[in-house]
Amino acid sequence: MDEIEIDREALLTAFLAESEEILARLERSLVALEAAPGDDELVNAVFRDAHTLKGGASLVAFDAVRDVAHDMEHVLDRLRKRQLGVSNALVTLMLRAVDVLRAAIGEAASGRTGASPATEEVRQRLAGAADTATPG
Repeated sequence: MDEIEIDREALLTAFLAESEEILARLERSLVALEAAPGDDELVNAVFRDAHTLKGGASLVAFDAVRDVAHDMEHVLDRLRKRQLGVSNALVTLMLRAVDVLRAAIGEAASGRTGASPATEEVRQRLAGAADTATPG
């Protein structure tokens, strides 16, 4: 059986380019969501972007990025199910998570393998938001 050779550098280059587009789109969508908290399409779009980022990060073994994106997905899934409500504080937290993701991608691309203190902090805050926010 022939093995498929994966060009890690090409994969990483593609992920880095795509991730910057996703992060920029996440920022725009989150700001729009703050202005239109009942917009289900925006919630779904943000969820899809977090999901796509999580998958790409898994593919290139950027574990800290994958974990933060997964935590965002959890919060967004609860928003989609109307188990949480959109608030200014929640949007601010999600925007903070985007900043942390951007930094974590840069760190992972430079060879860092563990999660930074900022990554751990935002993961704890996302978990807390998912557990304590009020229904929409």
